[in-house]
This record gives sequence, C-alpha cells and structure tokens, in this order.
Amino acid sequence: MQRAAAALLLLSLLSLLALPALAGRMPVSCALGKGPDAVVTLSRDHPIADTAVYHLAQGRDARHPLFGGEPDDSRGSGVRVQCAGARQRAMVVQGEFMSAGYPRGLVVLREPRTGRFVQLAFAERNAPGWLYLGPKDRLLVFPPGGRIETRKRYLVYRFATGQEDAEEVVDTLPDARGYEVIRLQRGQRDEENRSTRKSTKTRVLAAR
Repeated sequence: MQRAAAALLLLSLLSLLALPALAGRMPVSCALGKGPDAVVTLSRDHPIADTAVYHLAQGRDARHPLFGGEPDDSRGSGVRVQCAGARQRAMVVQGEFMSAGYPRGLVVLREPRTGRFVQLAFAERNAPGWLYLGPKDRLLVFPPGGRIETRKRYLVYRFATGQEDAEEVVDTLPDARGYEVIRLQRGQRDEENRSTRKSTKTRVLAAR
C-alpha cells in the first residue's frame, strides 16, 4: 500500500515537471494608481489550440472581452502584455486577434484626477514604443517600420478629448515638452495557453 502511494506521488511530481515553464502566468494585473479601484487585470479562458479569449477587468467592474462585443472578437494568440510608467502607469496589450487578422492592441490608462479608465486602441504591425501623456492630448508613437510609408519615419496616433482620433507620419520623435513620456517595450508574451493546467494565481507586472 505504501509503495503504491509512493509511486502515485512520484508520477504526480513528474507530471508537474513536464508542464511548460511559463504555465500559471495568467491572469496579469497592473496597478495604475493607488488602491484596488486602480487595478486592471487581463485574463483568458476558452483555449483552442494556441488561442484563447482574453478579458479585461477595470477596478471593481466585472470583466469583459478585451475589445468588447462578442467574445470571439477577443480571441487571440501571441499576446504580449506590459505594465509601464512611473508617476503615471499604463497597461499595454498587443497580439494577433481573430477579429482583425493583423496585430491589434490596447493601452489602458487611469486618469489621476477623475479615476476614469481610458482605452487607446491601435492596430499596427509594430508595437508602440512611446506614450506621451499631456493635459490636452495623448500620443502613441510607433518606431520606424511596419508600413511602407513609415520605413524610416515615426507613426503617431493622437488622441484628444472632444476630437476625432488622428494619425500622422513624422521624421523625428514628437517634442516632449509639456508631456510625460513613458518608454514602452514589447512586453512579456503569454504562452501559457499551450498548457491545459489551470491556475488562479495573479501576476502583477512591475513597471519597465
């Protein structure tokens, strides 16, 4: 009886060792301010092959599909996530989502004065490299590459309250005066959905 129990324990340990090293990395939380109301969490479920449906929860609100709408619009693969910034923080998510057929992503912010969450959507082959936060607008800047017209130039998404979102191609990085500039990286890739192991552990990413 004892031998059988020992053998069962050994098999259980071996099965755990066979799991991918990145298993258990979802969900991921990012503190965009102080207190639980300022935390955003990215999670996933319903895995199929190397894809999963990604969900976002903002503060105490119930989670919802990352891009809203139908859950399959937020089914993605090769998803990368980053928590960036010092005084002001941002969560950046980008991946291949079935609703688009090309890389798509979100930058999630929280306004310090109002506590309101803000989402900046983008769809580019390149990952964004800089986030400019100003009193009147926000700029999401992409490094050269990704498009033919941006092979040697920067692409700038401009988000301004009360105005339509706009984009422009420029030769140099925008002037940083009057902005808080957050340098963005590619983020850590979620490869956990290749595993069938379930985990409720939440990982909080530090700023980069």
